[in-house]
Amino acid sequence: MQIKTFAFASAVAIAAAVAMAAPASAYTVCNRAGDCWHTDSRVKFKGIRLSYHADKWWDKMKSSAKYHWHEMDNDHDWHKGYWEKGEWHAR
Repeated sequence: MQIKTFAFASAVAIAAAVAMAAPASAYTVCNRAGDCWHTDSRVKFKGIRLSYHADKWWDKMKSSAKYHWHEMDNDHDWHKGYWEKGEWHAR
């Protein structure tokens, strides 16, 4: 019985370690005006064209004058809106 318990506990520990090591999906999303923000899913808004990039893309592009970074906070939830020309539009 102890061997089964040990084997089960070991399997759970290994599964937890693998799950924690797997990278989370994260994106940088930008609109055509160059407004960019961080998201963990690909949201869509009718009539709004967004491009999605691997999260590491921003590290390369953040110094470009073409793009402007916006932080998400309690007033700017990317599930419920988007940036356009520096202004937040809630949906």
